[in-house]
Amino acid sequence: MAKSTILIVGGGIGGMATALALAKKKIASTVLEQAPKFRETGAGIQLCPNVFKMFDYLGITESIKKIAVFPENLIYLDGITGQKFLNISLGQELLLRFLHPYGVFHREELLHALIAECQKSPLITLISDAKATKIQEEQKIVHVETEKGASYSAEAVIGCDGLWSIVRQHIVGKEGPCFSGHIAHRGVVAINSVPERLRPNSVVHWVRDGSHLVHYPISSQGLFNIIAIYQTQKVHEDLEDIAGDPQELNARFRGSQPEILELLSRIDTSRKWQLFDRDPVSNWSTKRLTLVGDSAHPTLPYLTQGAGMAIEDAVVLAEKLVHYKMDYQVAFRAYQEERYLRTAYVQLFSRMYGKSHHSSGVARELRDHLIASRTADENYKWLSTMYRGIEL
Repeated sequence: MAKSTILIVGGGIGGMATALALAKKKIASTVLEQAPKFRETGAGIQLCPNVFKMFDYLGITESIKKIAVFPENLIYLDGITGQKFLNISLGQELLLRFLHPYGVFHREELLHALIAECQKSPLITLISDAKATKIQEEQKIVHVETEKGASYSAEAVIGCDGLWSIVRQHIVGKEGPCFSGHIAHRGVVAINSVPERLRPNSVVHWVRDGSHLVHYPISSQGLFNIIAIYQTQKVHEDLEDIAGDPQELNARFRGSQPEILELLSRIDTSRKWQLFDRDPVSNWSTKRLTLVGDSAHPTLPYLTQGAGMAIEDAVVLAEKLVHYKMDYQVAFRAYQEERYLRTAYVQLFSRMYGKSHHSSGVARELRDHLIASRTADENYKWLSTMYRGIEL
């Protein structure tokens, strides 16, 4: 039976960030990843200034910047009329206000960069092909058994195992996630295969009734990320259904601006992602178990803060463990008390912005008008709740 100070269940972005945050505080951890190899699914990911603030804290900013693309603007256009109603500079003005940049990444490259940082630390052990299936919490120790019969024990367990978290089940109980009714299709293509007029160095959102499309360059390898999301009109009963429906996808974007339709032709229509979240909760800990990221507070993508919240969680959790001298119960309670309102804000406002993205009729026109009427200063103030980050 292998032993470690802390077991981290889940080897994604949140799990690696947690291991790094613990190592910074001289706390040893073992990361258990269920897949045969540490890898991320999906494509592009956006990380805002509050996340780069955490990278500074962890001392990994320079290695992370090597794989980042730094977009010039955040742009919103009406997918029906083509009207641009929001353009926020992500350059020098953003840096002056928030002291940190806004970067976009290929998820796989980001995870590999975090893994490389973990591998530098003698305090971090990475184990793949170790799907946790049973967790037993005792008075002074926690045991984790895997699908292949391996057994691990530690003083505490941190669940970084996402939406379908097995660790969460031992804390919150078994409950299904909330299906948003939103379906995502993704496409990653060589940037040179996309006409130059369709690939500005910006994060571009085309929003319209019932659907929207986002695109931006990613990767040091010259890739271009496209994601199309639509509000399904069908009843989906199979929560793990991944088969795409090209007919519904195309129907939901019918009548869009030509740029949208041209980019839509590069989307993978065979594979879909159903978008889920959960209602916020204020407790995600026991005496020796706690949660980080989507295990605790899964969110829809509309504030681009899912990974950001996980990385912030990791840093705060490590700080609390040291402050409370590894009294897990007290530290875990203090950690969630500090985090649950900020993460609930992201969960609930992401739902709200998802509805705004897909507004129709007069609501769509009002959205465009109200946002277009804001000054640049008002736009930055609107972003400040998220982008200023947390105080340590």
